[in-house]
Amino acid sequence: MTIELRRRLLALATVMFLLSACSINPLKGGSESKASNPSGNSSSKGSAFSPSSDASKDVREAIAKLNTAYPYRLTETVSASGNSQTAMPDGTRVVEFAAADRVHMKSTSKIGVDVEAITIGDKHYWYSGGKWTEGSLDLASNGGADFAKKVAEMLKDVKYVGPETVNGIECHLYSCTIDGSMGGQNWTGTAKIWIGAADGLPHQSDSDFKVANSFGGKSHIVYEYGGNIKVEPPVM
Repeated sequence: MTIELRRRLLALATVMFLLSACSINPLKGGSESKASNPSGNSSSKGSAFSPSSDASKDVREAIAKLNTAYPYRLTETVSASGNSQTAMPDGTRVVEFAAADRVHMKSTSKIGVDVEAITIGDKHYWYSGGKWTEGSLDLASNGGADFAKKVAEMLKDVKYVGPETVNGIECHLYSCTIDGSMGGQNWTGTAKIWIGAADGLPHQSDSDFKVANSFGGKSHIVYEYGGNIKVEPPVM
């Protein structure tokens, strides 16, 4: 497996449930007016949430609220599952969102495929080989909104499970299946999302997926809201 494929697997593992909204749309670029408020003070947090009769709608709206939840941080752990030890690299990814178009992502893996990137407005920076380089972001340039829509279509059979406390926060748990084609491969699996009762925001998501019935992985994402998160251009 090539380094490029491993990097894409790490990204797609993240996307499999929530990150179509929180790491694709924000990274597709935006106006510098948004970037002028790196502290995220103008962002609106969620409000009290109760499950409705439409589980799919509840999940869609929770994901959409991430677009105004700045600043926040997500930490994702990706691990191989089943007989995928040599195909799916274990790794950790931390993404900090100061605003819609002020994002810092750092990903590390046990096989040494590390990625770091900063997005500010329409400027994208990659760290590689001990230095920063300004360039384009592949997923964004390929149409972040279209990519996010495709991922959303892969989430099927969304169901409300019930109230559950996760990471000390009262939440409502939802489950769904993953079924669809992406990148020329068929993706299947299951996923869960915990939506906060006090704010209607995602607080945790777990997914277990398989690609082309040959290899798969598990993704565990934890969300933290607020805090002093700042994203500045790197020193070139």
